[in-house]
Amino acid sequence: MVKVSVLSQNPAAVNSGIVVGDERVLIIDSGPGPSAAAHLLDRAKTLSVEVGGGPVPIEVAITHDHWDHFFGNGTLAAAGVDVFHASSSFAADQEATSWIALDGVRTAPETSGFAEELPEDPSALVVEVSPVDASPGDVGEIDLGGCRVEFHVLGGHSTADLVVRLPELGVVFTGDLVEEGAPPQAGSDASLSEWVSSLRTILSFPEARIFVPGHGVPVDHEFVECQLADIDGLRMDQSDAEVALPSRAMPGDHDRSLPRELRLV
Repeated sequence: MVKVSVLSQNPAAVNSGIVVGDERVLIIDSGPGPSAAAHLLDRAKTLSVEVGGGPVPIEVAITHDHWDHFFGNGTLAAAGVDVFHASSSFAADQEATSWIALDGVRTAPETSGFAEELPEDPSALVVEVSPVDASPGDVGEIDLGGCRVEFHVLGGHSTADLVVRLPELGVVFTGDLVEEGAPPQAGSDASLSEWVSSLRTILSFPEARIFVPGHGVPVDHEFVECQLADIDGLRMDQSDAEVALPSRAMPGDHDRSLPRELRLV
């Protein structure tokens, strides 16, 4: 039996995933800090017992190098997690990114209070990474035991966006290439042309029916198509400059409370 859950936590209302197979568990994005990471670890252990009757090894996949998605890495490593899947770009830039991002979180008014739970030394955020793309275009793959996982390194929202595809389940964790309920963030490391290409790649997965965004509730194929049209339209008007992208919300009634946990499979 396989279980797939989405956990959404503050600060930043960021989504993380837990995919439980018969032999391993995969956490997708370690979250914005120690508290969020500790909760993810606790839930991963509990869900693995529910599936297999006992604990199994836990691994982590990081979608990209923005702080709210990887600042929990050090907490998970300290707890014994020793396999972190990420892009080769994340691996190469991890130390510098940690220094810059930690300083930014400490000085930004909206996150300065939360920063008190973060380590003083940015090196505490750095972990040993297993790059999934040894060569450009490589698709990484692992088997959790009854659940095959693919890692596709794309780009657009950041310099390297890792998409986690569960082809047998029709679920795709997109990181911040897709965002629901708030505008997608196109900062200085974004490329609208690459972003468009990446969304077209995601939409080409024939089995995909549920797309888990980096923030917001899970969305469908039509939603991703609309977000692609938004970004492509701005790309044609403004090239790859930093832009304010429009916000879209998934129709229907959805639980938007925080923290929350949603079972997908």
